[in-house]
Amino acid sequence: MKGRCNELPEELWESILDRLVLDDDYEDLKSPSLVCKQFLSITNRLRRKFVADDNLLCANSNWCDVLCRALERFRNLKEIRLCTQWTLLDVNSPILKLANSGLDVQSLCFHSFTISPSAASFRRLGCTMTNLKVLRCTRFASLRDPDLVYIADVSPRLEELDIQYPRKKYAPPEVRYPELSNDRVTDAGIEAISHKLQRLRRINISGIEGCSDHSLVALSSNCKNLNEIKCCHSGVTSQGICWLLCHSTNLTSLHKDFYGSSTNSSFTFDNLKISAIGLRELTIQGSMVHQEGLVRSLAKAVVLLEKLKLSPPSYVTEVMTILRACPTLKHFTLSAKRCINDNQMSEICRCLPNIVSIDLSYYDFTPAIFSVFAKECPALSEITLRFGSLRPIQDDFVMNLERNYRVRYLDLSDTWHLNDKLLKDIVVDCPNLHTPKVGGRALIPKEGVEEILKCCPQIKQWRFRPDSSRKSMKSP
Repeated sequence: MKGRCNELPEELWESILDRLVLDDDYEDLKSPSLVCKQFLSITNRLRRKFVADDNLLCANSNWCDVLCRALERFRNLKEIRLCTQWTLLDVNSPILKLANSGLDVQSLCFHSFTISPSAASFRRLGCTMTNLKVLRCTRFASLRDPDLVYIADVSPRLEELDIQYPRKKYAPPEVRYPELSNDRVTDAGIEAISHKLQRLRRINISGIEGCSDHSLVALSSNCKNLNEIKCCHSGVTSQGICWLLCHSTNLTSLHKDFYGSSTNSSFTFDNLKISAIGLRELTIQGSMVHQEGLVRSLAKAVVLLEKLKLSPPSYVTEVMTILRACPTLKHFTLSAKRCINDNQMSEICRCLPNIVSIDLSYYDFTPAIFSVFAKECPALSEITLRFGSLRPIQDDFVMNLERNYRVRYLDLSDTWHLNDKLLKDIVVDCPNLHTPKVGGRALIPKEGVEEILKCCPQIKQWRFRPDSSRKSMKSP
């Protein structure tokens, strides 16, 4: 094999091996890296993302040394994630090792840290990683306003900041705006960083009850490049969303829920002078009255939504009313545990003539849904039906078998009652399907997989859930 490797230039081998990486999944590079030293060197250079999670931490008592070896081995890393559900006695050591690695990292994620790293650690990180653009500090147990100020001071070039859902151990005392809080993240902290992060484009403050409409006003007023805000389960109200839509001309993506105290039942979105006409992605949850009112106002302002996620729907008629106001939709997600029959799904799909991808996870469906997609959604190429259940076809549903030649991606992970026979029928009706994805509760025997691959040579990769014992299988 070593002689054959030398027959091709290394640049060509690098191009070939790089094609094995799909969706930032570097698992397929493990086998080639064992072939020879040349392949090991190439695969090391190709890796752009490294994840240190509980699987690594639990298997290695001195996991900081493992992290150091990984940082020395993969010198072209652009994204690093440190994720753990366990209590780390020293959170500053891994931060300092990252800071001293000399890597040109652009994206860092710290997930579920029990305490925040020190100001000195953040300062060192900002001094060495000057090209850092994305920082995610999610589910921290003790993230506070001063922590945000430290981050903004040392990393002023940040374009994305994610501080969603900090873990709460106690009820924090009341904080008076604009004083910074030493107990949690509040409007004061968000306002402080809004003056420092002039390049900020995306921010996620979901799950932070201390952030209210003041945070939206500060971010929209001071971060002129801001185009994405996620503020679900926070103190942001419907009035704050209205202000945002009327003043944020660069907004392209908004994620908000309408639950509990943040939602006034008598409030409406009527007569808004919307300036965010560039809004293309909208995720909304909670009150269907508010969801419908918001979408109707956007449609009246000729906002051409392309991506929409609704959750949870109360009635199919409400969903259809919203979809009729969004004729330009290309990506649609309907997320809720609710049974929709085949005739209702057919009516929904008639409102989606230009849809390219659809996600109906958690729904019970029948094989007839694929005929509905083929007939009503001619441009559909990606289908996700995870965590659902296959049901028998209704007696009153007229099923005209139609093949869907555009579908290339199909995710049926964790689908109850899915067997190899049903899967084969579904795949055969999608002649150009390249990537089916199953796993979890959808137990397909090896013999069934082999039979499907023989009958469907168009399949390029068979993908299983990451926690499945079989992660991927290439077609013969």
